[in-house]
Amino acid sequence: MALRELLDKLKKDVSFNENVTGWSVIPAREGQYEDLPLDISPVLTDALASKGINRLYSHQAESWRRIRSGRDTIVVTPTASGKTLCYNLPVIQTLLEDPASRALFLFPTKALSQDQQAALNDIVLDAEIQIPIYTFDGDTPSSIRMAARQGGRIVITNPDMLHTGVLPNHTKWIEFFRNLKYIVLDELHTYTGVFGSHMANLMRRLFRVCRFYGSEPVVIGTSATIGNPGELAEALIGRRFELVDGNGAPAGEKHLILYNPPLVDQVQGIRRGVVLESRRLALRLLKAGVKTIVFTRSRIHAELVSAYINESLANMYNDNHRIRVESYRGGYLPNERRSVEKGLRDGSIQGVVSTNALELGIDIGGLDAAVLAGLPSSVASAWQRAGRAGRSGDVSVAIMVGSSSPTDQYLVRHPDYFLSRSPESAFVDPSNLYILSDHLKCAAFELPFEEGEDFGGDPTDLLGYLEEQGVLRHTSERWFWSDRSYPSERISLRGGGEGNVVIVDQTRGRNIVIGEMDSHSAREMLHDEAIYLHRGEQYQVKKLDLENHHAYVETSEVNYYTDALVKSDIKVLEEDRRRMVSGLEERLGDLLVRSEVAKYKKIRFGTHENIGYGDIHLPEDEMHTRGVFLAFVPDSASAAAWEEVPEEMKAPVVSRTATLIRVVAPVFLLCRPGDLGVAARILDPHHGTSGIYAYDNFPGGIGLAESLSDRLTDLLDAALDLIGACPCERGCPSCVGAMDERDLLTGNPKEATRLFLDAWIRNQ
Repeated sequence: MALRELLDKLKKDVSFNENVTGWSVIPAREGQYEDLPLDISPVLTDALASKGINRLYSHQAESWRRIRSGRDTIVVTPTASGKTLCYNLPVIQTLLEDPASRALFLFPTKALSQDQQAALNDIVLDAEIQIPIYTFDGDTPSSIRMAARQGGRIVITNPDMLHTGVLPNHTKWIEFFRNLKYIVLDELHTYTGVFGSHMANLMRRLFRVCRFYGSEPVVIGTSATIGNPGELAEALIGRRFELVDGNGAPAGEKHLILYNPPLVDQVQGIRRGVVLESRRLALRLLKAGVKTIVFTRSRIHAELVSAYINESLANMYNDNHRIRVESYRGGYLPNERRSVEKGLRDGSIQGVVSTNALELGIDIGGLDAAVLAGLPSSVASAWQRAGRAGRSGDVSVAIMVGSSSPTDQYLVRHPDYFLSRSPESAFVDPSNLYILSDHLKCAAFELPFEEGEDFGGDPTDLLGYLEEQGVLRHTSERWFWSDRSYPSERISLRGGGEGNVVIVDQTRGRNIVIGEMDSHSAREMLHDEAIYLHRGEQYQVKKLDLENHHAYVETSEVNYYTDALVKSDIKVLEEDRRRMVSGLEERLGDLLVRSEVAKYKKIRFGTHENIGYGDIHLPEDEMHTRGVFLAFVPDSASAAAWEEVPEEMKAPVVSRTATLIRVVAPVFLLCRPGDLGVAARILDPHHGTSGIYAYDNFPGGIGLAESLSDRLTDLLDAALDLIGACPCERGCPSCVGAMDERDLLTGNPKEATRLFLDAWIRNQ
C-alpha cells in the first residue's frame, strides 16, 4: 500500500511530472497453474508443501514433462517467474530414483552459484533428502573439493572453474562423469560474443569427456528474454533444443517511468546530475517504506549514491527500525556479498545500490522499486534490472533516470523507442580460428584426438597446424599433447589476461584485505592518492603495486572523491598486407593500443564541483592486438564519396560512420559490441589519409578485425538500410548515434552520413 499511495502522490506532483517523458503501466497478470505431476516423489511433494507450493506454474509443468522425457530444453521467461524450479524438480526427482546419478550446474558467476546452493539446500535439507550438494569454485577449500569430486551428487560451478579445474583433471572425476545425467546452464543470455564463443568450445570439451566415460547428459538451459534463445542454445551446445517460453507466473501491476532530470543550465544544456537525482528519487521511495534497488553504471557511482542516501537517512526510522541501505558491486569479499544478500532477503536491509552485479537472478527477496541511474543501451538489460522489483507479485515501479549523455537523452525523449523494441539477439562464433585452436589444445591435453573425431566440425587441418607448432604429436592415428605447459591456464574465457589487485587496509597496522579489483580498473581507481570508497567507508590509496597485485590503503576523511582522466592512442607496429576491398584499402597488421592514466580530478562530495587535479605516475597500459585500418585512399570509391562531404561535416561523418560499423559489425562477426574497438580518423598520422581503425579488444587478437573486410560490402548495405529505416531526423542510438543538444553543427550529420555511404556503395 505504501507504494500505491506514493504513486498516486507522484501522479499529482507537478514538479515530478514535468520531468517525466513516459509513464507506462503494465497490468497485473493472473497465474496459470497445473497440478503437481503424478510421477513426482512424495518426499518432493512434502518439501514443496512446506514452502506453500501445492501446484506448479504452467511453464514449470511443461518443463517437467520435456526434461523428464529426456529432451534438451531451454526455459525463457522473465525475472522472478520461478525458473529455478523448472530444473531443480526434475533433477532432484531423477537423483532420488537413481542413487548413482549426478548433475552439473553451471552459472556465469560465483555469486549465482552460492545463491543456487542456498535454494537447493532449502528444498533438500528441509525434506531430509540425502543428496550431497557442493559448490566447486575458486573459494572452495581443498578438503571440500575432494568431497565434491568423490561424493557430490549435484556439483555447482562456473565456466572458468570447469575450464581450468575440472576438465583438465577429469581423471579425478571418473564416477561423476560416468553417471552424469543433467547439465544445467543458467542465464544462457550472458554467453554471447567472445565469452560465448569460448563457452561453446568449452561445452564441446565437456561432452567429449562425458562420451569418453559413457554418459550423454540432458541439457537444461534458462535465459532472460532475448530475441533468439533457441538459436543461441543450439550454437552453444551443438544440439537442438525445445523451447518453453510461455510464462505462467502471476505478476503484479508494474509502472515504468522514464525520467529526465531538469536543466540547470539552459545555454549549455547541462542537466542535474544522474547521481544526485537518483539519490533524491530513491530517498523519496525509501522514506515512504518502499524497498528499493538503485542500479548505477559504475562502482564509484554505487558507492556515492549509497553514501549519500545513508547520510540523508541517518536519523530516519520506519516501524521503529532504522532504514538501512547497502552498496553491492564487484570487488567485495564473498562474505560481504552474502551479508547484503541475506539482509535483503530477511528484510533487515531496505535498500541496495548496485552495479550490474545484481542484474542476474540472485535471490534478493521482494523489492518494490527499481531506480536506474542511467539507461542501459541494451533493452534486454534494462528489462532485467526493472524486473528486480516486483518479485512479491504486488504493485511495483521502475524509474529510469536519463543521464546527460546523448544516448540517454534520446531514449528518455523517445519512450516509444525504448518500450516497444524487441529484446536484442545474442550471437556466438564457435568456429573462430583463434578461439577454436586454443580449445583444441585444451581438449588434446584432456584426451588424445582420434583421426576423424568431430569437434564442431572436422578439426584435422587445425590439429595438423598445432602439430607443426610442436604442441601436438601425431602417432597411432591419434594426436597427443606433447608440450609441457598447462594450456587452460593460459586461456581466459572472458578476455582478461591480468590477475586481480588485492586491496589491503593498513590503517594503524591492520593489514586486512578488504576487497579486490581487476588490474585494468585498478589503474583508474586505485592509483596513488586515489580515494577508494568501500561500503560507506573512505580510504586513500598510499601505494599501488601493480607488479605484485597489491594496493595499500588507509582510512581517510577528505571531502572529495577522485576520478581519473584516461587518454588512448593507437600505434601501428607492423603491416602484414594491403588489399582493395569494397572501395577502400584494407591495411592489416599489429597494433599497439595504449591507454594512459595521467591525471585525476578531485570532486567535492555533495556538490560534485571540481576542486583540483593531481598527477598519476603509472606506466601506460598497453595492449598488443590485431586490427585493420580502412583507408579512404585516392582513386577509390570511398575517397570519391569522401571528397563530396563538405569540409565542416567531415569530422561528424567519419565518426558516425565508425559508429555504424561499431553497431552493425557484431551482427556479421557474431560478437558483442565491446569485443571490437573502432576509432575514426580524419587524417591518421601514420597512414597519412582518412579512415577508420577496427581492432580486436583482446590481447593478441582473436580474428574479428581480420574477418571484417570480407563482410564489409554487406556491412555497408546494412548500415545504409539502418539509416534509411530509422524515422529520426538528425541521428539517434538506433542509427548514427544521438545528437548532443550542445552540438553546434549547422548541417544534418545523419543525412550527410547517408549521402556519404550511398555514394561510396554506388561508386564501387
